[in-house]
Amino acid sequence: MNPLADQHLYLADQSEDQRASDYPYAAPEGAYVLDHGRLLQLSDASVLEGRVAVLSVGSNRAPVQLRRKFGDKAVVPVTPLILHDCDVVHAAAISYYGAVSCTAFPSRGTDVMLNAAWLDPEQLQVMHRTEALGVAYDYVRLFTGVVTHLPVLEAGGEIVAPTQPVFGYAARRGVLDVGGGYPAGLDRIPARNRRFQTFSQASAAALVHTLAGSGEPTVDGRRSGDKPVENEARRQQQPGIAVRLEQAQCHRWIISVQIADLPAKVSCHCGKSRDPEPRSGQHPQPGRQKRDCQQVGGGNAGAKMPPEPERR
Repeated sequence: MNPLADQHLYLADQSEDQRASDYPYAAPEGAYVLDHGRLLQLSDASVLEGRVAVLSVGSNRAPVQLRRKFGDKAVVPVTPLILHDCDVVHAAAISYYGAVSCTAFPSRGTDVMLNAAWLDPEQLQVMHRTEALGVAYDYVRLFTGVVTHLPVLEAGGEIVAPTQPVFGYAARRGVLDVGGGYPAGLDRIPARNRRFQTFSQASAAALVHTLAGSGEPTVDGRRSGDKPVENEARRQQQPGIAVRLEQAQCHRWIISVQIADLPAKVSCHCGKSRDPEPRSGQHPQPGRQKRDCQQVGGGNAGAKMPPEPERR
């Protein structure tokens, strides 16, 4: 495999302040392999064998974040894809280093240019820990057809089958309401046919500070003198940040299932709700989070998945 051009742009060291202000970081448009701290072209499709495809919607798209999580001895292949009928929006949560994190959110007609990291079993467990599985994010499986895998010419073209299972993470705290009951897309994530306005990281951080009543933020979202972990603890205690939004186009519901004896959930997507529509001013019940085309798993990548719910 040949070295990727301009890889120094994607692997530059970051200060704690830059980790917050530069989120979600620069990422190559096409496929690559993070190989022992270097970026190489993906020219051999066999490197994907025995690995799980995990959708990257935020910083996990970026080589600098993958190297930070897996170290300089790791090999992590990454392939490009398009996520359909969703946007990547600011989540109602803040990382310990001060960045307003993100999540995928339904947006009919929107296509987002993302990638998938192909993780071995050990790497997947590391990813679960860094995503705070069960606390900050759910581990989910996307329906077939929700993503389109793009060709990798250096490796022969169409190297990922359309039926390849793709997993990912969905924010448990919902999305950040930036006004009028709507989220905002990340301005650094390329997308087509966006329906929502976009916010920079600095704008999202300033809004969180306003909602949390935590004073005037610096450009990276932290007050002068704040320690990231202390700042995170204070913010997460502010219930006004965690706003879950209702969708006008369709309703979704969640039902309980078992995945290899693990408690899990399956969400469905349709144009007509099976649940009573909330009365005016009534909020959805806890647990009725909105998920688009996803199965919410129990955190065990090796577990056998049930048949996919029918898409309607």
